[in-house]
Amino acid sequence: MRRLPLSVVRDLDALAEAEAVLPIDLALARLIAGLDAEHAAPDPARQRTLALATALVSRATRDGHSGIALVDHAGETFPEEEHSRSAFRGLPEMPALDVWRGHLDASPTVGGPDAGCPLVWDGDRLALRRHWDAERRVARAVLGRLAPVTEAPSEAARAAFGRLFPPRADGRLDRQALAAAAALRQRVLFVAGGPGTGKTYTAARLLALVLADRPAARVALAAPTGKAASRLTDSIGSALPSLPEGLAEAVPVEAVTLHRLLGAHPERAGFRHDARSPLPHDLVLVDEGSMVDLRLFDALLAALRPDAALVVLGDPDQLPPVGVGTTFADLVSEGTGPAPTDLAAFCARLGLSGVPTSGTASALSASVVELTESRRFTAESDVGTFAVAVREGEVEASLAALRERDALALVEHEPAREALAWALPFARETVAAPTPEAALAVLDRFRLLAAVRRGPRGVEGLNAAIEQALRAERRIRWSPYGPRVYRGRPVLVTVNDPDTDLKNGDVGVCWGRGEDRVVVFAGREPVPFSRLPAHEPAWALTVHKSQGSEFEAVGVVLPEPGTRGATLVTRELLYTAATRAKASVTVFGEAAEVEHAVRESQRRTSGLAARLRAD
Repeated sequence: MRRLPLSVVRDLDALAEAEAVLPIDLALARLIAGLDAEHAAPDPARQRTLALATALVSRATRDGHSGIALVDHAGETFPEEEHSRSAFRGLPEMPALDVWRGHLDASPTVGGPDAGCPLVWDGDRLALRRHWDAERRVARAVLGRLAPVTEAPSEAARAAFGRLFPPRADGRLDRQALAAAAALRQRVLFVAGGPGTGKTYTAARLLALVLADRPAARVALAAPTGKAASRLTDSIGSALPSLPEGLAEAVPVEAVTLHRLLGAHPERAGFRHDARSPLPHDLVLVDEGSMVDLRLFDALLAALRPDAALVVLGDPDQLPPVGVGTTFADLVSEGTGPAPTDLAAFCARLGLSGVPTSGTASALSASVVELTESRRFTAESDVGTFAVAVREGEVEASLAALRERDALALVEHEPAREALAWALPFARETVAAPTPEAALAVLDRFRLLAAVRRGPRGVEGLNAAIEQALRAERRIRWSPYGPRVYRGRPVLVTVNDPDTDLKNGDVGVCWGRGEDRVVVFAGREPVPFSRLPAHEPAWALTVHKSQGSEFEAVGVVLPEPGTRGATLVTRELLYTAATRAKASVTVFGEAAEVEHAVRESQRRTSGLAARLRAD
């Protein structure tokens, strides 16, 4: 491969010195610029443009974007990473938009959607080939499933629907019933709702309805993580007693991870089930859809039989996935709005009236249902008021709620110390509990949630501070020669372990002494401490780890102002943290940090919406 021009080398060295990108970004930039030099007439300016664009696209994918919009960066200084050296002032300038476009159009390494080049350029957006192709496959798979299964519900379906969803006394539209009706008719359905809107309650009744209509249907329940799968199992199981007699028996309860469902290979990429070897199920129901990234959505859709149905539940306003994309949120956004008239007619045949309709509804609108009534808290409750204000980006309303509502508080003075003082009474009660079950019950009442892991306001610092305080009060002790373990210590499992059947995200408490020491988890046999897989203390959790959980009281600890962690606090993170609480929220941090979070939405650049409209 030809050597890169000195100007390109200098720019890439500047990015490295400023820590604006990682080595993997630089390696890809050098590769693409080098390939350009190999297959086209040498042009240092074009290779510089390609190198900078590739480094930026590569970095963007690490931040969850599936590509970049050139108009957002043209003519600007290469954007700093949150941890970049603030004293460095040598970051290169990006080319003007017309120059950028000309160089991309002229490069053999960049092409349109069907050109087979490593970078895809459509005139507005630049993306890595694998992400562009994945978005196109997802869009085509979803659009290919929009044709209704039936327009005439069976007698069995009508009878079951009437028992599962009797008319509401207030006459309002039962959106849970609408979701179940849509599941009967559609081969793909996205059910969106915030915390407490009854997504899994709806799922149980939806499954009962589908199985009453198609008794032989094979159903799979899945979630993106082991902990989420366990919660789905528990939620469906808890909902079964409320189902009418004769409709609960067929509903499956056991959920698995998506990776297990698809047959992940432990030693190589890919899954056992794909388009050539599809899943045997007639219906796959997935919970926590907002946690599923683009790659996993792509694999799931590819593994479905053409005649199989998919139902995905989730909250599009929560944190986006760790990986690339906001696939669930994109799909929900494209389908939000009035229902098409033919779906309303189908619902009327089941006995559900009052469905808002539009003759110009989007193609996806029959496959998206929003649940809007929270049973955990109302929009007028203290927690609900704060959550809605944060979700809507209303800074003044968010701060006013924290300062004025009884169940909310903002603690700005010495946040780390005050967070410790807030958590200690609960921690003392936990380690003094008479039984492990009582200790777990205390843990369900409270939790500190942090945005970052390190530092005095991070998970590691908060956990250490709580343990040091308990030890100083002689409430706990541990040997200096072994693992830090004591009676009542909460632990968070950080891996999926098939030997013990523990899942990443499971929380238990240590109990007993010496060789008799075990870790007790709710609803299962104790696990000997010696067999416990990788874990960490769980007095405090990251907001990401808390997704899907709920506690009576939540303390949200914001990072120190001016740190890299402070830039990570967004509207979605604060909303997710606040909605873990059932009764009260205390925010430990400066008002300016709350303001920044509410203003800063974690929106990701995505081409999925455009693909849905184009295809």
